[in-house]
Amino acid sequence: MAQAPQKDNNAELEAVKADLAQLRGDVGDLLKAFKEQNEARVRDRAGQARDEVKAAFDEGMETLNRGYQQARQHGEKRVEEAEQLVGNHPLTSVVAAFGVGFVIAKLLDGGRR
Repeated sequence: MAQAPQKDNNAELEAVKADLAQLRGDVGDLLKAFKEQNEARVRDRAGQARDEVKAAFDEGMETLNRGYQQARQHGEKRVEEAEQLVGNHPLTSVVAAFGVGFVIAKLLDGGRR
């Protein structure tokens, strides 16, 4: 009769071992699924962040290009106005350029004479 309880204990021990092995497998599968789900979330968020950075960069480049075009147009307009002014008053322009050059030369000379 001593063997019957021992057989029951061995059977229970084997059942517990089988349950633990099954539990170990289930936990491994659960961790694998959790890892895959988190990797997918990270990929999605990285993609969203990349798209947001690209959109911000594109917007910045558009703003920069608009500013460049405005500055260029403004500069071209000022050059045209200066050309027109010189064309309308050539003698005055030559005298003014000579006067400005003379003043700059005196400033740069620094009183060496």
